[in-house]
Amino acid sequence: MFSKYMSYTIVIVVSALLAVGLFTAGVSTWLVFTLLMVFTFAISMGYPFYIIYKSRNLKLIGRYLTNHKSKPIFGYAHALAHGTDEDVIHALNRILKSYANAEVQEVYKANLLFFKKDWRGLIEEAKTMKDPAYKHFYAGIGFAMTSNKEKASECLSKLGTPWMSHSLKAIIAVKRNEVSSFETESALATKHAVGMQRYVVHHMLKRMAEKLK
Repeated sequence: MFSKYMSYTIVIVVSALLAVGLFTAGVSTWLVFTLLMVFTFAISMGYPFYIIYKSRNLKLIGRYLTNHKSKPIFGYAHALAHGTDEDVIHALNRILKSYANAEVQEVYKANLLFFKKDWRGLIEEAKTMKDPAYKHFYAGIGFAMTSNKEKASECLSKLGTPWMSHSLKAIIAVKRNEVSSFETESALATKHAVGMQRYVVHHMLKRMAEKLK
């Protein structure tokens, strides 16, 4: 929590210094307060947006998620990095109970089936997905883990999103016990993902790496 309070302190100190500088420069009071409001809004909204959707720094993303793990989706990502499989499953159930949005329900229900190792259930769930990318991605995982190489390869050929295709290749490598291939594809999957997606991909594949040890 220290880093969270430190962030607030830094914003306050910088805002105060900015105000002093503007007043010293002779800027009118109303304009000073307007600029301070814009600055504070940009920091309070823009910085979290950058971390969640654009950052490539896993440590920075991790600190943010730790400070906000009380929120269901952030709690899931935090559990991936620091919790047990049971913690992850609990976090996924919490998301499904908290958000009625159809896309959220589809993706996190699929993630739940993944962590429950219900591969046939995952294949069936993928069939109902509206987003073609997620449909082929999760179906590919299900087929790979049930040793249906032909179907898994077919799904892989339909993936155009780099982090998805490399993640699926890494998962296929896990099933085949191909350590070198897994390490290569895992690194590429993480490289092509950004923001919280990068963090989730990295730690999901890191968990799967345990299967190869």
